[in-house]
This record gives sequence, structure tokens and C-alpha cells, in this order.
Amino acid sequence: MTRPRRLLILFGDDSTLFFATRMRAQLRAADPAAEVRLGAFADELALSPRQLALHVPEGDYTVMDLAGLTAAARAPDLDAIIVCKVPRVLTDLLMDPAYRQSSARPRIIAFLPGLDFFPDRGMRNRLYCDSVYLFPRDYLPRFRALQAAELPSQDPDGAGKARRVGFGHPACLRPERATPPALPDGDIYFFAQALSPSTRRGRLHMLRVMAALARAHPERTVWIKLRHLPEENTTHVHKERFSYPDLMKALAVPDNLRLTACDMDSALANAAIGIVCTSTAAMDLVRAGVPTMVHLDYVDAYVDPLVPPMRALFAASNLVVSLRDLLHLRYRAPDPGWLDGMFCPPDLGARVLHEIDADAAPRPEGSV
Repeated sequence: MTRPRRLLILFGDDSTLFFATRMRAQLRAADPAAEVRLGAFADELALSPRQLALHVPEGDYTVMDLAGLTAAARAPDLDAIIVCKVPRVLTDLLMDPAYRQSSARPRIIAFLPGLDFFPDRGMRNRLYCDSVYLFPRDYLPRFRALQAAELPSQDPDGAGKARRVGFGHPACLRPERATPPALPDGDIYFFAQALSPSTRRGRLHMLRVMAALARAHPERTVWIKLRHLPEENTTHVHKERFSYPDLMKALAVPDNLRLTACDMDSALANAAIGIVCTSTAAMDLVRAGVPTMVHLDYVDAYVDPLVPPMRALFAASNLVVSLRDLLHLRYRAPDPGWLDGMFCPPDLGARVLHEIDADAAPRPEGSV
């Protein structure tokens, strides 16, 4: 290309912001000369100033209203818009054959926002995108089958189908290092999630488990890593009904059980072991080589709709542990076959850029 690549990555809430910053790092590593901008879509913005300052300390993002995003989607000098949640305005544009077949527009490249426990709806929202990236690996044929089932009646010539379907996510690159055989020095982190456990009793159960670990390991600090502070993300679609800070006020907990709302990289750097229920933080932990325990046998788990899909996704992982193993910190290394199906090669940024370049040449009228 004769000019630097120009790319826009959209975000609106905490999960899409995590994606955006990681995807930007991948693209910059693959092409340091690329102009990679972050865009906060105002219609979906559900982040506090603290969260923005924590994760984008340089402040190098643009807040875009509907008109601004629509203009970007039609900009001939923008090479790609990369999303992990597809705004309705982009879906509407992509469903227009004239827009889809235009070469003078950015490519729309869609990822999943993270572990998707109910992926069919997300896949449908991405049917018309130019490129789609999915994980686990077995979601790829599932997406192709959905295309075959859903598009023919609406789009008999196939012009609306995503031309490329790839494997990967910037938070799910192959692990940087192997899980250590013995528990290393460092602290214990429980990565809280907004929806699971879904009941007050279930959350108190996890809080008491963390208190028991803190008492058993006074030489370590046990951190409850909050997804956000109680007053934040009040407009987020995933609302936390029972916050750990509020629940802790009613219990006598040891001094070495503490709360943190630090960024993920800081938590990974300090963690000797990470504990999750249904949090996608499990993928970050495994990628970083941190011993990981997935606990799904908490109180009231049977009424939590996220437990069955989490159990299915991690059934072959070797990471799901009983309460007894959790209390004794008996962790295991992830299964190699499961790793291959969940974590993509580290060349994700280069692969995305290659696909953008493949679409850069003008396409003849009616091409796909």
C-alpha cells in the first residue's frame, strides 16, 4: 500500500474496550506504521471516566455519534472497521447490496466479544460482515452451517455471505508459557463476574471460600478482582445485583482478603493462581500461563444459566475443579487438545491485515 493502513476499532463497554486495546496491540505489532484508532460509539458507551483512564490512559480515542460512525463506514480512505459487537447501523448498511458490493468503503471485520455461551444469535448478527473471526475452532463449521441455513431465502446469490471466516481472538492467543508444576509465589485472585453466581447465596458462598483461602494462606493476599466498581456500568446490559463490596460489609473476613479493580495486566502479573466461575478471565489466565481453576459447583449453581455452557466449553480443559480441590489449591495444567481448539496462533494481527489487503483492490460490479 502506498499510504499507511487506516483502521478503526470500536468499543462501548468494558468487554469491548478490553478487546479494542488488545486488538490494537496486535495490529500495531504486525504493522507499526498503521494508523489504528479507537472509537467509542456514543450510543453504546457505558464506561466511567475511571475505567477509560485505567485502560486507555493516553486518552487516544474518539467518541463517535451515529452520524460520525455512519460517515466512517462510508469513508473511502478508511481500510477497515473492526468490532466485537456489531452496531445496528453497520448491520443495516451491510444488508444493503449496494453498500456490500462497493469497493470504496472500509471492510467490516467482526469478532466475538469473548467466550460466547449462546453464540447463535451473535453469529446471526455477523452473517453480512466482510470477515468474521470465531472461537472455539468448532464454531467455524457451525457458522458456515448457519450461513447455509439462513441466507439462501434472503440472499440467493450468496452476495451477503461473509467471504472469510477465521479462527481467533486477541485475548485468546496461544499461551505465552506453560503452567508451572508447583504453585509459584504471589497472590490468589478470584475474578468476579457480573452475572455469576446469580444469587446472593451463591456469591456469599464464593466470598466465604475466598475467606477460607485467606485464612489458610496468611502469607498471601487473596484478591477479589472486580469487573467494575458498584457505581459503575449502571447502564451495562449485564447488571450486578449483589456486589462483593456490599456483601463483604456483612461478614467478618481476614485482613488479607481484599478488593481490587485493577486492570487485567496488573492482576496477571501478580497472580500465583486465578479462580473463576463463568468469567472469560479464564482465557486470560491460561494465555498468561497462570495456574487456573474453574469452579462451577457453588451454591445455587443449578439456577445459573451460564453454568451449563461454561461447563460444556471447559469440559475437556482439565481446569474445572471441585470445592475440595479449590480449597486445597489443587490445580492442573490445561489439556493440550483443548488448548488447540480454543487458542489461536500469535499471528492474528498479521492475518487480519492480510485479509484487509486482499480486499483493497476494487471489485467489479456484482462481485462478492
